[in-house]
Amino acid sequence: MKKILLVSIFFFIIACRVDDLSQTEDYNPEYGYEEVFPEGSLNYLFSNALISDRINNIERLNPITITEYDELNNRIKTNYTNIENLTIESNDNQSWFITQGGEASTVVEIISVDLDSGWITLGETYLGSLNKNSGAKIEFFNPFVNYSIINDRPLFDSYPTSVTEGVFNYIQPGGIIEKSDGTYVLLTPVVFGAHASRSLYYATSNDLENWTFHNDKILSTDMIPFAKTNGNVFSTDNPYKLENGNFLVLLGVQQPNDNYTSAYMIIDENLTIIQQPKEIMISDWNGEDQNSFPLALTKFDDQFRILFHRRNPNFIDREIHEVIATDLFSALDSNSSIISSSLLHRGSNNSGYLRGKADDASYIVFNSKLHVLLGSEELSSDYVTSNNREYGLMNWDGNTWIHDSRSPLLINPVQLYRKYPVYDWAWDHLGAFASPIIKDGTLYVYMAFGTDNPDYFISGIKIPLN
Repeated sequence: MKKILLVSIFFFIIACRVDDLSQTEDYNPEYGYEEVFPEGSLNYLFSNALISDRINNIERLNPITITEYDELNNRIKTNYTNIENLTIESNDNQSWFITQGGEASTVVEIISVDLDSGWITLGETYLGSLNKNSGAKIEFFNPFVNYSIINDRPLFDSYPTSVTEGVFNYIQPGGIIEKSDGTYVLLTPVVFGAHASRSLYYATSNDLENWTFHNDKILSTDMIPFAKTNGNVFSTDNPYKLENGNFLVLLGVQQPNDNYTSAYMIIDENLTIIQQPKEIMISDWNGEDQNSFPLALTKFDDQFRILFHRRNPNFIDREIHEVIATDLFSALDSNSSIISSSLLHRGSNNSGYLRGKADDASYIVFNSKLHVLLGSEELSSDYVTSNNREYGLMNWDGNTWIHDSRSPLLINPVQLYRKYPVYDWAWDHLGAFASPIIKDGTLYVYMAFGTDNPDYFISGIKIPLN
């Protein structure tokens, strides 16, 4: 009798779960339940750049495989039943591709998709050699579904290679400011050597698309008493606008023992330093023995939220934490008014696109909802995203942070420069840190693409929000 009762309860629970899911998720017999995001949400406005089973981006539970190959017509069939997704138009109608092997070591263009028969006609092979045998695993890939690269080039034309301090390796984004006159400033940490040192410079724009870099240093470590004299200082996320119109800038500062600590400074919109860099005194995020830096700051529902990145031993960077406080400066200066401190993400044991080096996060508020644009560099795998930083979304539901269940929503173009030579500078890594801003129905995100030579080019992407 007890067994019958337990079984009945079990099936009742399952039935209720199916009913609950049907309101927010679609059931696909091949891939299980998949989220359906509400219209008007930021998640809804994204499409997958990388089609997968949406379960795990390291080892697919239901990998896409070739089921049939027509050599005469150079076409394949697969076990993927939602091939209409391959007809989603991307920016400027760039092609969809089939990729195969670690880090997309094989790239083949898709010419056409027959929705009735399921045949996928292939075009030119741009890299490697496709294994067309039945059962061979593949991915469908098109990074330009979600975004376009501003001007299809690095952010600056021509691109600077030196400043008064000397020749540098690359420039990274460090947060964007909208000035009272409607123009914009992008803080740009400049990296010398292989991260031997960094100083803070800036760029300006009238329209968020055409930028001018200025050989005008704002800050270097020789100006910070608690920093390594010739070390790294960098800004992260967008400076937080204070009530008096000045901006609080989060800083990562290298200490004399080479560990990093969390700091901030205050500048006005003309980039004059109003308050010199000051170490953040929140417990666990200051001092010589710890190794961390701040990632982002926002105010939401009358609470101040700060994201921190914990640097673990051997530079295996996997942890992102969130501290919530009721008063900003009492928290920063005296470790007071702290409501909570929690681990938001640990890359070593989270699933999907975040199962690797997680070291970049920015807050985004869209339609009164709070999000985190979260970046990670994946563990080695047989998939296109391996060892390249990608970005996904997290959403705050009022009680907890929820990962978008899909594969990376923003991903670099890998080696598609073989078809689109204009992207020759963008095919390898995406570099931290991202700086997002929403203006006129468009999400602009400034980040760095790279070929590892000369490492990274600071770039801008734009995502339509309509």
